[in-house]
Amino acid sequence: MFTNNHFRLTALARRTPCIRSYSKKSPVIRPTPSQNQRAEQDDGDFRPPWVYSMSHILTYTLIPTAIVYCVFLADWGERENVFSPVRRWTMKYKESFLSLSPDEASLIEESQPPTTTELPVTRGIQAEGRPS
Repeated sequence: MFTNNHFRLTALARRTPCIRSYSKKSPVIRPTPSQNQRAEQDDGDFRPPWVYSMSHILTYTLIPTAIVYCVFLADWGERENVFSPVRRWTMKYKESFLSLSPDEASLIEESQPPTTTELPVTRGIQAEGRPS
């Protein structure tokens, strides 16, 4: 009985060599010198190097741009919000920078000739501004 079972197991092992493949040592495959050089140069990342520099550039430009947009340009409604004091200060500074001082305004008024307030009505246009 023992020999019968033993015979069946050994016959089965001879027919299917994959049953005991874990006990066999796999052959050692050594890489070629060119494969060694590529393995030394390859750090496991498939991305080209320009991806890293572009990532840094975008990080340092997009985040400040988003912050400036949210603080100064985004519509947060009519209610008071965190950015309202900064926006008021910016509006005052912009108005003072873009407006004329009283001395500059008087210089411009002196240099321009007086204009008439009446606009001539051209032929074919009625008083309401519609064509006849």
